[in-house]
Amino acid sequence: MRPLYILLFFVIYGSFAYAQGNILGKINDDKNLPVAGAIVRLQKLPDTAIYKVLTTDTSGRFIFKDVFQGNYLLKISLVGYQSSKLLITCRDSLTDAGVITLKSAVVQLHEVSIQAKTPLIEKQIDRTVVNVDQNIANTGTNALELLKKLPGVQVTPDGQVTLNGKSGVNVTIDGRTTFLSADDLANLLTNTPSSDIQKIEIMTNPSAKYDAGGTGGIINIIRKKNTKSGFNGNVTAGTGLGPHYSRYNSSLVLNFKTDKYNLYLNNSYGYSNGYTSSYGTSDIMNGNALASEQNTTNQATTINKAYNSSAGIDLYLSKKATLTLTGSVSDRSSNNNLTSILTTADSNRVKTGSENFNALNIDKPLNFTTGIQLLHKPDTTIRAWSVDVDYSDYRYRPGQYNTGLNYDPSGFFLNRSNVFIDEMRTLHILGARTDYVMPLPGNGKIEAGLKSSYVKTLNNSIYYNQVNGLNVADPSQSDDNVNSENINAAYINFNRQYKKIAVQAGLRAEQTQMDGKQLNNAASFHQNYFGLFPTVFVNDKIDERNTLNFQFGKRIDRPDYHELVPFRRPLSATLSFQGNPNLKPDINWHSELTWSWKNTFFVTAAYDLDHNYLRTLYYLDSNKTTITRMPTNIPLAQSWNVDLSFNKVLVKWFTTNTTATFYQNLFNGTANNGFSFDDPGFVTLDLVTNNSFRCSDNLSLEADFEYESRRQFVGSIFGAYSVLSLAAKQKLFHGQGSLTLNANNILNTESRGSSDRYLNLIQHGYSYVYSRAFLLTFNYRFGSGKLAKTQSKSGSEEEQKRAGN
Repeated sequence: MRPLYILLFFVIYGSFAYAQGNILGKINDDKNLPVAGAIVRLQKLPDTAIYKVLTTDTSGRFIFKDVFQGNYLLKISLVGYQSSKLLITCRDSLTDAGVITLKSAVVQLHEVSIQAKTPLIEKQIDRTVVNVDQNIANTGTNALELLKKLPGVQVTPDGQVTLNGKSGVNVTIDGRTTFLSADDLANLLTNTPSSDIQKIEIMTNPSAKYDAGGTGGIINIIRKKNTKSGFNGNVTAGTGLGPHYSRYNSSLVLNFKTDKYNLYLNNSYGYSNGYTSSYGTSDIMNGNALASEQNTTNQATTINKAYNSSAGIDLYLSKKATLTLTGSVSDRSSNNNLTSILTTADSNRVKTGSENFNALNIDKPLNFTTGIQLLHKPDTTIRAWSVDVDYSDYRYRPGQYNTGLNYDPSGFFLNRSNVFIDEMRTLHILGARTDYVMPLPGNGKIEAGLKSSYVKTLNNSIYYNQVNGLNVADPSQSDDNVNSENINAAYINFNRQYKKIAVQAGLRAEQTQMDGKQLNNAASFHQNYFGLFPTVFVNDKIDERNTLNFQFGKRIDRPDYHELVPFRRPLSATLSFQGNPNLKPDINWHSELTWSWKNTFFVTAAYDLDHNYLRTLYYLDSNKTTITRMPTNIPLAQSWNVDLSFNKVLVKWFTTNTTATFYQNLFNGTANNGFSFDDPGFVTLDLVTNNSFRCSDNLSLEADFEYESRRQFVGSIFGAYSVLSLAAKQKLFHGQGSLTLNANNILNTESRGSSDRYLNLIQHGYSYVYSRAFLLTFNYRFGSGKLAKTQSKSGSEEEQKRAGN
């Protein structure tokens, strides 16, 4: 660490010779009323290059932070108003542009409309923002497919999300943790159309203001909200067709705003069916000698349906206080039918038997969330106080029907087994938080807050054997348990601008208590631990071209609730999943350094160290035939990554956003069964490039390409894959509507192989991913007005991630 401290000292010391400040102002109309949603551009003189772009808030105010001293041009525009310009000089820490008046336009709408294109990728002091609605190749896809295209993000064929090769990623929606397991989250994202999403924030090292959960960082999905004055809305309808699946989705956003309240409603429905296939070989070893062999061929069909609805109202109690009420409901259904053919062989690879296995999984999850927020801004500074309370309820009733037909080596029928697993799971989640922001002299601020959450989980899984046409319960394989978790947290975050150096430092304290009880055998577990989680950010704008950014922080990854339940659930003829109540939380330390040139070229180097790394591993059962997947703590894990990113408007009609990530995972220690993980791994390349072409004012084209080389993750190696997608977008009805055609995975190259090496177990497989399809999407916006709504936060942000089945 000593060289790092020396580097940090010289970065800070060498940057005190520069100065920055803030530029603020207010926009009123010709009736002296505040104008919300006006586009304010700050252009550097003398070249008038756009320096920053933002929109005014509900009170018509704007503030540009961390602006270099010098001369600027302020340009203000909004549909229905005449544009305005103002010359301004930034000399002090705070420059007030005063009140700027916009006059109503007297010309036609298209003659005064000024459009500003938001960049696809934006780098901030503690996050990377990807404005995915700027990428037309995302149109018609779903949220899970969209995540694959993000820089540094990987999604496995079964929907597991990693960031720069690291698991433990906390995926949130509008700042609220989804409260779902990896499987349920993948199902939810699969049924969420990308047309509902405005942007995605990637935080490899979230500040102390955010929950400490998620060692891989946070991916925050921010949905679109049409919140203009008067009555406005947006309607989207899309369909997709491929060789092996089809889909359609639709959404409707409605908004009505007055000077007293803002009411909005968002509805979406999605349907998709798909097909996957795979084959695999499992060699069961006795030391270095082959003991037996299993070969499987799997085919699966899935049908997913989802209806999502959210509504909210902002009540403007006064000019200083806003009361927000929100509610959402998600009603989903899934049907997964797996057919597996298993062939067994002896040590000489001579066939010993076979089994035809069928598993039908049916689930209809239902969840709803309701919340209330009070926001108070006592003055025109950044001073603010808010309090949030929300409640969530999740209900699952999955049923699994398993049928096995067993045959001898000659194909003669031996017997039939029928199993039904009836599961019922309910989660009650209550969260509350309060936050306060206070400005400090000299362009600084302090943020502080408290949070408390309580989660209660009820699980009842009954294992039935079918005997003579009747379901007979097997108590030895059934499970009935109650789990609870309480997390209390407090944080303080300090922000200060020292000339050209911005410093952000924070500390978060979390107390966690978890209790679980098995009702059928009186077994129980109890965990109680306290943690401090510091974060540090230093951003040094060396000059107009060069910037250095340093980040450091500590995080925790708590086990998913279902991972602690020791219930054994069959997944195929020879594979089962079983929870582990002895899991410990994963503690992670993260550090990274980024150099950027002209806000165009970025180089990032990062390093992570994990203790008690959480990973689901394969275990050979004592019968030397079946295999169990079980969550396990690995004593030590290390990883590093180097990112190279280039984002540039090369010519007026061509823009590229390209990121190449090199990363490597290293694991050390011994698992429960004595298997050693002393493996250095190897370097993996993850390449994501988006290229957009502006053919005319109404027609644009895009080409997306993603590639990932071989990668190693604990004892597993995944093969390389690539995806090429093309899209075309035609604007209709004077820009109010659009029609987009998206050709996804046109080369059909997303399939990949895999291999696993564990104690006395070697597996090889190949998964076929049938994602090639043509997607056609129509979108239409109606109404007009000024953007006004700001989104609220949730009082329970960390707990929902671990709530899966």
